[in-house]
Amino acid sequence: MAYSVAKSLFKNTAVMMGAQLITWVSGFVLLLFLPRYLGSADYGKLYLAISIQMIFQWIIDYGGSGYVPKEVSRDRENAPRLFVHTALFRSALWLMSIIVSLGLCMVAGYSWRVTAIVMILSFSNIWSTMTALLRSCFLGFESMKYPSMAAVVERSFLMLTAVPALLLGAKEIVVASLMAISTLLSFALNARFLKTIFRVRFIIRWDIMRRIVREGFPYFLWSLFGIIYYRIDAVMLSLMTPPSVVGWYGAAYRLFDILMFLPAIYSSVLLPILSRQSKSEYDSMRSTSEKSMEFLLLAGIPIAAGLIFFSHNVIQILFGLAQYGPSAILLQLFAIGMLLVYTDSILAGTVVALDKQRPWAFVAFLAVIINVGSNYFLIPYFQRVMSNGGIGAAIATDLTELFVMLSAVYLLPRHFFTKRLSTSLGKGVLSGIVMSLVIVVLAHLGIPWVIRAIAGPAAYAGSLLLLKVFDPHELDYLMRALSIRNLRQVMAEKGGLNT
Repeated sequence: MAYSVAKSLFKNTAVMMGAQLITWVSGFVLLLFLPRYLGSADYGKLYLAISIQMIFQWIIDYGGSGYVPKEVSRDRENAPRLFVHTALFRSALWLMSIIVSLGLCMVAGYSWRVTAIVMILSFSNIWSTMTALLRSCFLGFESMKYPSMAAVVERSFLMLTAVPALLLGAKEIVVASLMAISTLLSFALNARFLKTIFRVRFIIRWDIMRRIVREGFPYFLWSLFGIIYYRIDAVMLSLMTPPSVVGWYGAAYRLFDILMFLPAIYSSVLLPILSRQSKSEYDSMRSTSEKSMEFLLLAGIPIAAGLIFFSHNVIQILFGLAQYGPSAILLQLFAIGMLLVYTDSILAGTVVALDKQRPWAFVAFLAVIINVGSNYFLIPYFQRVMSNGGIGAAIATDLTELFVMLSAVYLLPRHFFTKRLSTSLGKGVLSGIVMSLVIVVLAHLGIPWVIRAIAGPAAYAGSLLLLKVFDPHELDYLMRALSIRNLRQVMAEKGGLNT
C-alpha cells in the first residue's frame, strides 16, 4: 500500500473513529438502559419496528452507500447535479414507503403500539435518507469532518434525552420519537455545511435522472437484499416466536451491530480510494485491498475470541442474565459471523470498485434466498428444541455471510491476493489460538474473568510481534500515526471534533 494512500486512509478513518468513539459511548449507554427499562417484550417490539424501518430506509437509499461516493470520487464536478437528482428520486421512494409500511403492519396484524412506532420511524426516513446522501457526498470528497460532527450531535442528543425519559417511565413510543428527532438534527447539520464542498444547483434534467436510476440499480439491489437478510430475521422471529425471543435476539444483535463500527468506517473510507485506483493504478489497488483485509482480520480475531469466551459476562453486566440469559449463546454465534463480516466488508468494496456491481447484486439476491430459507427452517426448529428461535436466526446469518464471502472471492480476478496475505492471516489465527489457550488456562486456575480478558489480548499482541506479522516500516508508520502529535495534526487538517 502506497504511503499517500495509507495516510489518506488513516486520516479519514481517524476522524470518523474519533466521532465513533463518542457515538459508541452513547450507543453503549442506551444499550444499558433500553433492554433493562423496557423489558424483553417491549424491547422486542422496538427492535422489530427499527428493523422494519431500516428495511424501508435502505430501499429509499437508492444506490446505497456505494454509488454516490464512487461517482463523486471519480467526477467531483458532477457532484451537485448528482446530489439534486438523487435527492428527488429518493423523496419519491419515501412517499411510497409510507404506504407500504402501513400496509405491512396491517397485514402482519401488529399491535397499535408496534404500528405507531413503525410509522414514527417511517416518517423520519425522509431526513435519514437525505443525511445518508449528504454523508456519501462528503465521503466522495474524502472530507468527513462535518458528517462526523453531526453523528456526534445525533447520538449525544438521543442519549441525553432517552435515558432520562426511560428513568421517568417512558415507553417505546417516546424512545422512537426521540430517535426521529435526533436524526433530524443530524440532517440539519450536514445540510448546513454542504456548501463547504459544493453549491447546490436546482436544475432538473431527466436524462440525468434516468442515468442515476439505471446506474444505481445494481447498488440498490445489493443494498436492498443486504438489509433484508440483515433485518428480515427480526420480522420472521416476530411471526414465529414470542416477543421475548425477539428481545433476546435484539439485545445480542445490537452488540454485534456496535462491534461492526470498525469495518463499517474503514470500508466506507476505502471505497472511494479503491474506485480511483481501479482506473489507472491496478497494482496499487490490489495492495491497498490486501493490506486492508489483513488489518481488519487481525483486529477482528481477538474481538471474536473475546465474545466467545466472555459472552455470559457481557450479558450479565449489560442486561442481566435473569431476563437476557439466552442472549449469551446468540452473542457467541454472532462472534463467528463477525469475522465473516470483517472479511466481506473489504471484499465487497473491492468487487464494487472493479465495476462488478451487477453480478454482485445477483449474489445479494441469492443471499436473501439463503437467509430467508434458512430462517424459515431453523427458527421454528430451535424454538421447538431449545425454546430460543434466535439461535436459528443467528446461524442463518452466519451461513449467509459465509456464502457472501465465497461469492466475492469467486468474482475477484484469479490470484488477486498474494501469498503474503495467507501467511499473515495464518499467523493471526495462530496468535488467536495462543490467546484462547491463555484464557482457558487462567480460567482453570480460577483467575477472575476481568484479568483473563486483559491477559488474552495481551498474549495475542505479543504473539503477533514474535511472529513478525508486521514489517518494520509498517510498525514505524503505525507508531508515528498513533503518536499524540500526529493525531493532533490529523484533527487539525481534517477539522476534528474540537474545531
